[in-house]
Amino acid sequence: MKLSLYDELNDPFELLSHALGDKLMRKAHKALKEHFTKTKGVICFSDNWKSPVMWAHYGQKHYGFCLGFDVPTGHPDQEYVYAMNYEPERLRFEFEKEKWTEAVGRSFIRQILSTKAKAWEYEHEWRAMADLKEKDPNGFYYVDFSEHMQLREVVLGARNTLSVGKVAKLVEESGPLSASVQVLRARVAHQTFSIVRNREVTPIMIKASRE
Repeated sequence: MKLSLYDELNDPFELLSHALGDKLMRKAHKALKEHFTKTKGVICFSDNWKSPVMWAHYGQKHYGFCLGFDVPTGHPDQEYVYAMNYEPERLRFEFEKEKWTEAVGRSFIRQILSTKAKAWEYEHEWRAMADLKEKDPNGFYYVDFSEHMQLREVVLGARNTLSVGKVAKLVEESGPLSASVQVLRARVAHQTFSIVRNREVTPIMIKASRE
């Protein structure tokens, strides 16, 4: 899975959760933002694949596909796995040195990492954070599928022209699977503005690899 870098994400307010009228706050936020930009990457998830807007923005206008994962929260392989919070206004933080504790610091950093504007709420986003280690030859960072981030589902978009069988074969040939994976096709719903499973196309279940 390719890691996204904070300074390449599509929201210019990444890591800018708090109102920064105070010069000291701006300085602290700048240092934290530089730290996370240089050392961490994220994988962005949504909690469902039903949104036509998400498919339009991130699924190649419904010609692409969606990968579904089992990702346990709080596993040591990811420093953070967390839900994003959406706020109508920038957060306020009153700094009182005498009241500062380690717990207050952790809460402050968690707010910075997990807060976005309310306009992004339609994404229902979750994120996994990982260290930036070695770049590949093209300059990208990746983390491998593992028992702690298990591929469980491949959903072909409503306009995707590949067959379920062909995609299932590609998944099988991609390497060992730590869990079974279902490949299915989506379609536009008949009565609502949502994307649903196409039950006219039989899904294919690929069994986990046996070591």
